[in-house]
Order: sequence, then structure tokens, then C-alpha cells
Amino acid sequence: MFRYNRHVWQSDVLELAGVGHGFSTREGGVSTEAHTSSMNTGFYRGDSDDTVRENIRLLCSYANISENVVGTPQIHSAEIRVVGRENGGEGIFRDVPYPCDGFVTEERGVTLLIRVADCAPVLLLGIRGDGSPVVGAVHAGWKGTALGIAPKGAKMLFDMGAERVLAAIGPCIHECCFNVWPERRDELISLLGREMAERHITKRGDEFFADIVGINAELLYGAGVEKVDILPECTQCNPALYHSHRATGGVRGTMGAVIGITE
Repeated sequence: MFRYNRHVWQSDVLELAGVGHGFSTREGGVSTEAHTSSMNTGFYRGDSDDTVRENIRLLCSYANISENVVGTPQIHSAEIRVVGRENGGEGIFRDVPYPCDGFVTEERGVTLLIRVADCAPVLLLGIRGDGSPVVGAVHAGWKGTALGIAPKGAKMLFDMGAERVLAAIGPCIHECCFNVWPERRDELISLLGREMAERHITKRGDEFFADIVGINAELLYGAGVEKVDILPECTQCNPALYHSHRATGGVRGTMGAVIGITE
């Protein structure tokens, strides 16, 4: 179950002592441009770099986690990096030569940040036998979803010693609004296999609609994830609360999802 607290959505599934997380909305930031106000975590969207950095700092404070943040230019891939404290500031204060779409870590004091504006933000919590956590964050657009970035992140946590993995999918576009061209439908079938794709793609009139939330959930459960918490909030349906690329034709800010081990 999700709750809205201090401008961020948080999932009960990811609650564990020593771990903080949050999914941002458009609220609680310092951006003043109409299309980015007020919480925009993306550079090159019209805000100054300092404004974006202050928004990221505020997001971390709402989530009660370290401001030592690692981010990256996202490329709609299934690439996930293992990072630590020394990577803090990458993609925020200095350039990153290795873009990707997800991170995992076992180290305290580093916050993982991924950015979305319709794509699915997936946060992952792994718990080892001694109770210690490992965490992950992935950006799952339609292509990353079909390439299996979410179950890949879960597998990496299992490989890092987690005995249990839990996941939460934050605000993103849902099947009600995510219409896809026939060519995109064919790509999803090619990547996922016809049986799975057709379970999550429906036809209404002459249009096809894809359920990337449902695809990610099924893939995560198939990878051994114990529980997947899903926020039933469609970003395109509510652009007043969420940045939505589709609802605005690309003139928008970017939301952030963060997770980190704090102690």
C-alpha cells in the first residue's frame, strides 16, 4: 500500500529500518517555470542547474535519505550499474561517461535516483539473511520494460546475497492511456513473446493499449520477487500532479524516484 507523505509517495512494501525511499510528484520543489513547477529533477528542461539540484536535495530530505546522489542520462536500455558512495554526485554535479537506466548498491550513504515522466519508476529492496539491505532503482519505459530491466535489477540483488526481494512501481502511464502504434505492438511481441505481450496489450477500436505496469509486475514475480506494490496513479490522466510527456507533448519537467541505505 502507498501513502502520500511530505510531497512523496512511499510504499509500505519497501519499509525497512535503515532504508529510505520516495517517488516525487510535481509538488514540493522550487521550480517556477509553468511547465516544470514545482518539483523538477531533470536537467535541460528549462530550469537552472542549481534549481534542479535544490529539487533533488529537497526530494532526498522528504525521503529521509542521503543527499549523496548518483544519477545518469537515461537511454531506454536494460543497463544497470553497481555503485557505491564514491559514485555520489555523478549525473548531478559531474558528468557520467557511462549512461544507463538503473543502479544497485549495498553501501550506506548513497542515494539512487532515476527520473520519469510517464515511464515506470521501479524501486527494489533486497533483504539478506542477516537482515541487511541491498537496494536498486530502475527506469522502465516501454523498451526497458520489454528488455527486462526490472527483473534484471531483482536478479542483481539476489546475486548480492538477498534472500528476499520486494518492489514498488510508482506513478507512471497506465493502460488506460498508453496507446501504442502497431509497429510498437509488434516490437513488444518480438521482445516479450506473443503470449506475454498479448496478455498485456488490448485493442480498443483501431488502437492498441499496453500495460507496462502489468508487464513489469509479471516479470518481477517471475524473477522471484516476493511482493510488487503498484501505485494505481496514471500520470497522463493527472498532469496537474504529475509530469507527463504524453499529456504535454514533451513540454514538461521530470519526476524522480530515490532509494538509499541510511544506516
